[in-house]
Amino acid sequence: MIEDSKLSLLLTSFLSLVLGITLIVSTEDLLISINYVLVCIFAIVGVIQIIGFFISKQYKKNIYNQLILGSIFLWLALFIYIYYTMLIIILPIIFSLYSIIMGIILMIKYFNIKEITKIKYKRYLILSILSFILGVVLILKPMLSVYTYFKITGVYIILVAISYFIEYIHSLKH
Repeated sequence: MIEDSKLSLLLTSFLSLVLGITLIVSTEDLLISINYVLVCIFAIVGVIQIIGFFISKQYKKNIYNQLILGSIFLWLALFIYIYYTMLIIILPIIFSLYSIIMGIILMIKYFNIKEITKIKYKRYLILSILSFILGVVLILKPMLSVYTYFKITGVYIILVAISYFIEYIHSLKH
């Protein structure tokens, strides 16, 4: 169980680092590519769910979960494909929500670690404050470029990745 937790910390650190770097170097072509990848993923999952529903003959049992889920995924794929520009407009709202939630999580982690180990990991406190500030800035200044949001969020996610990696290294020592 503890080894799984350590592996999870390492993987979270690595994936966060990759996401942060990707957001920093993002361009319009990358955004369009991500859009098409999301459309394909949602469409494929939707079609598989619907086909799976009819193959398993669950409609005879009045269990329509797969059909409903498949329809929702197809609708999402169509929505993302058609309203791509609207998705770009609401990205700052999504990023601000993510940033504020991450700030809350890091603040809780700071107080939990402080309570349990009597050690103050100031990086969690600093990251949570930075996260709150980022979330508020993203809400108050929504007209900034999406690329600026990507770069700011990318730097923040890299800092979180480094923090997780430090925690992983620290967990190996104990």
